[in-house]
Formats: sequence, C-alpha cells, structure tokens
Amino acid sequence: MADQGFNNSSVTFPDTSTAIGHLQSVDFSTGGEYIDLTDAIDATHVGTTGINDPECSIEVNGVTATARGTTGALAVTWRDGGSDAIAAAIVTEVSSSGSVDDKITSTLTFKPYSLT
Repeated sequence: MADQGFNNSSVTFPDTSTAIGHLQSVDFSTGGEYIDLTDAIDATHVGTTGINDPECSIEVNGVTATARGTTGALAVTWRDGGSDAIAAAIVTEVSSSGSVDDKITSTLTFKPYSLT
C-alpha cells in the first residue's frame, strides 16, 4: 500500500487485504544501544554505537485496519528524493486516539523482523 501523504512524502507497506490510511506524519530512526568502552585509565567515558536498531512510526487519519504482527517490506520516500527502508518489517504497535471535535488518528510502529 502506498500513500502520498504530507508534503509528497510516502510510505509503502504491502498488506493487500487492508489500507493503512492517509499518511499524516513519519518518524524514521536508526538508533542503537550505546556501548561503553571506558577503560579504568580513561579520564572520561568513551564508547561506540551498537548495531543499528531501525524503527519507523507513522500517523494516519482514522482507525487503521492494519494489525499488529503484519509483516512486509517497508519503504519511506521523502519529498526531497531521499528514502529509508526496513527490508523485512513487522508492525509492533498500533494505537488509535481522538478527542472532542478533532480527527481520529492511528499510529503504527514498525521494527525489523526475521523468521530465524
């Protein structure tokens, strides 16, 4: 499912049975655990980043039918032509919210997925 959303950025996530919804925002991060490499003789803490831990959260209008546990390739295409992806992603969290006189939105969180 591809959706042209805010500022011509888009998210593609295959789920042939349901539509994800109209894209409102995207947050893609490639963080990882900080590994402390400080030695007893060091005057300050030193360290390095651990392995990449990509995560993508998207917000869409309405309540989404995409369920937690859905898997597939996730691709984010940014308006400036850049892109981010998780080759094998799983939906780890789905939440919906709304308030009086405001729209209902759903947030989906994607993380890497492996069968092994």
